[in-house]
Amino acid sequence: MKPVEEQRYLVLDNQQKEKILFQNQMLHYGLYTPKPDDVFYGEIPWHWHDEFEFGYIMGGSILYRTNQQEYLLEEGDGIFVNSGVLHALHPIGPIEKIRLQSQFFDKSFLAGASGSLLDIQYLAPVQEQKALDAVPLYGKNPKDAAFLRRMCESAELGIRRERFFELRMRSIFSELWETVYSWAEQRQSQKQRFDVREDERIKSMMLYIQEHYSEKLTIQQIAAHIPVSERECHRLFQNCLGSTPFEYIAAHRLQKAQELLMYTDKSVLDIALETGFGTSSYFGKIFRQHYHMSPGQYRRFSGFLPRHTAQISKLDLPGADFAVPEEV
Repeated sequence: MKPVEEQRYLVLDNQQKEKILFQNQMLHYGLYTPKPDDVFYGEIPWHWHDEFEFGYIMGGSILYRTNQQEYLLEEGDGIFVNSGVLHALHPIGPIEKIRLQSQFFDKSFLAGASGSLLDIQYLAPVQEQKALDAVPLYGKNPKDAAFLRRMCESAELGIRRERFFELRMRSIFSELWETVYSWAEQRQSQKQRFDVREDERIKSMMLYIQEHYSEKLTIQQIAAHIPVSERECHRLFQNCLGSTPFEYIAAHRLQKAQELLMYTDKSVLDIALETGFGTSSYFGKIFRQHYHMSPGQYRRFSGFLPRHTAQISKLDLPGADFAVPEEV
């Protein structure tokens, strides 16, 4: 069978929840691997998905952030991201050198039907261990290197899709899952704290911003959505995302503007108005501070990027590195 390469496509739903579109809906496994001439998408903002994820850095460096930790991964490193975990990716260095391969799978890929013995005994305990957000895997560590080799073998099976590849992949993932399960047990024994209520609140406020980002927003409106005090709203954003609410709003608007510049022929002014920046001059100022180029230059540069259309959803940028006014 002819080898197949899958690209990672990004589709935003209105909940910033990433929806994984599996190549085969009966297998519930997704492989996204870059082609030789692909350019990394750039910032992959705050998002979460129900599926488990194995990521492998094929080139360059990426900073992975969760609301508990951050990990700098370089070529040859990898990561496990647990189901439902808020995380964001920030490219380090030139994006043309960055290549990320991701494998996504849900519980049914290994356990079969929900509620089965395998699900209850081995999959659910990992998914429910909220203290296990992500585990970095470093290629220079011999133990991690062995895990990463098996990850890559599975990806290669997914690319080639030769006869019985599904069974072989499942065998590899079952083997790797023993290690993943041990990570969950370690976090349980360490009794690491994870505030489920706090996680739900920050996701709810993120959703509110994503639904109203084109409007003029205030802290009072965002806090009232939960409801919490304005002070508590600030604390939640700082603790969970490492940014202020206004930085998050600006980052989300920039993400939307980036997509419109890449995939539409709308004018810079129209994009500024549609994404809540108000004026093209203010939009251009904030855009330059973040991307180090004008919106027009970015649009011309994006002509060299693959025209992604759809295959994952739920995004938002990590804390922006610029100041924004008290009402945006």
